[in-house]
Parts: sequence; C-alpha cells; structure tokens
Amino acid sequence: MATESNERRVIITILLTSTLLTMLGIAGVLKGSYDLSLAPLPEDVRELYEPDAEVSDAEVQLLEAQVTNPYRRPMAAANVVVSALVLIGSFMLSWRRKLAQWWIKQAVVAKLIWIAAYTVSLISHIKLTVAPLPREHPGGALPEVIAGVILVSSFSGALHVVAAYRATRPDIRQFIESARS
Repeated sequence: MATESNERRVIITILLTSTLLTMLGIAGVLKGSYDLSLAPLPEDVRELYEPDAEVSDAEVQLLEAQVTNPYRRPMAAANVVVSALVLIGSFMLSWRRKLAQWWIKQAVVAKLIWIAAYTVSLISHIKLTVAPLPREHPGGALPEVIAGVILVSSFSGALHVVAAYRATRPDIRQFIESARS
C-alpha cells in the first residue's frame, strides 16, 4: 500500500517536472525563433505598444538595445539548440528512458551557460548604447534597467535548476529503472 502511494507520488512528480521542462523548452525555442527573424523596428518604437499604454523611455531603450544587439542572431540560434535539448529531455523523462536524467542535466547546464552568456552580452550592449536617463523618470536609471535584466535571467536560471533537481532525484531514477526491469 505504501509503495503504491509512493509510486503515484513519483508519477505525479515526473509528469509535473516533464511539463515544466516542456514549457521551458518551448518558450526558449519560440523566443530563439522570434529573435532569428530579426523583424525591423519602426522609426518610433513606441508604435509597437498599445496607443494608450504608458511606455517609459527606459522600456523603449531596452527594446532597442535588445533588437540592435550584435550578438542577437547567434545567441538566438544557440537558444533554439539548447532549448530543444531541454525539450528532448522532458520527452525522455515522460517516456521513462534511462538516459533521461543524464540528458536533462546536460541540457540544463547548457541552458544555464546560454543564460549567462546572453545576459552578459545584453548588459554589455546596454551599457554601450543606452543613454543614461535622469532620475526623475520612474525606472529610468541605467542600473535599474540592468538589474531588471539580471533579475529576469536569474529567475529563468532558477526555474531550470529547480526542474533539473526535481528530474534527477534518486526516487525518480529508481522509478525509471524499475520500468525497464
């Protein structure tokens, strides 16, 4: 009876972890594909926002910096590749393949390296291109923009680490190996 409830808990953990990895992989592939398209920006970037939306100068400059980053296309291609690896790992976990845990570890490490490289390249480009705004503008200071980029990257990295931790637990390994016995 206890093993039946434990097995059910492990199955639920596998499904939830696989779902999280699938969402992270799909999001990365879509974001990378979008960045590869390199759609040109209009003269006034504010046209991309809703007509009645309040858009700060910092948001406009951040968008311009993201689009004009010279490393955008290579980083986008790398994002598609490493996100596809995460996606494959999620499928392998769902299918209870023995290599799933190893694959997920490798894919998440690759994704973390990509996140760090992307963050560094974007921050260095922001420092070179974004003009410092006066303090009167809410959220307009350059350090606040950089802190926002670091915060988003840290959150993404943390999600990947949590998913990898959940996927590589010993009870998950034992459950996967018991399916092949």
